[in-house]
Amino acid sequence: MFPGALYHIYVRGNGCQPIYLDDDDRHKFSEIFQKILDRLKWKCYALCLMDTHYHLFIETPEMNLSIGMQNLNGIYAQYFNKHHGLVGHVFQGRYNAIVVDGENYFLELCRYIVLNPVKAGIVERPEDYLWSSYRQMVGIDESMPFIKTAALQKHFESSFETAERNFRKFVLDGISGDSPLEDTRGGLILGKDEFVESLRDIMNDSKNESEFTKRQRYSDRPSIEKLLAPGVRSVKEARDKAIYKAYIKYGYSQKKIADFLELNYATVSRIVKKERDYSIK
Repeated sequence: MFPGALYHIYVRGNGCQPIYLDDDDRHKFSEIFQKILDRLKWKCYALCLMDTHYHLFIETPEMNLSIGMQNLNGIYAQYFNKHHGLVGHVFQGRYNAIVVDGENYFLELCRYIVLNPVKAGIVERPEDYLWSSYRQMVGIDESMPFIKTAALQKHFESSFETAERNFRKFVLDGISGDSPLEDTRGGLILGKDEFVESLRDIMNDSKNESEFTKRQRYSDRPSIEKLLAPGVRSVKEARDKAIYKAYIKYGYSQKKIADFLELNYATVSRIVKKERDYSIK
């Protein structure tokens, strides 16, 4: 998306089937992941490998998320099928990536990820689950050395030992809390209004447009009902300008606009062309 972007990555097994059948699988996945971290200079702040899915919280200093995820899932899927004598898809479609506002959601997302086994009823305490980054983050062991635990110091503004204690308490306090992902905008951006607005500027930059899906570019757009409210629709000039804005700025299709306004598609097309011609005079 942009250099230094933070992402929550979520990947599910095809048909909700297991993607790890034993600890050898999890070790292999971690090995592949660490190589990709090193090669692409990614930073990983939290991780959890469940039976049927996995969560990552990563930072990408360069715009190489797509190639990295293709390599991670592709190489692991080849290993998994060969190792277990299977064929077919291992993962369910493309990975899910949410851009994260690190200033406001860094700790909450770390907590959410390491609490997955507790929330799922697999263990009672986060330290009892061996395949999340929690044990590394609070200094219990060093089984995941690729986790950038020093980031906790920055967010707790303390020594590492104090940060470990504070993070333990922070995680335990969140066991009965809500998921921070409930604040996700359009399923694609987790952040405050200012962060979302700053991303809109980046996504609308023509130099970066190819980096984003259509859903990402318009994840926080106003609803078509708001753009074409009754008061706007009642005045033809205002309606036509709103139609053009809905199409050009916010990415609503001409068919969607025509259906909403109960107009002929050709009518909407003519309005868009007229407003475009007027805007470039």
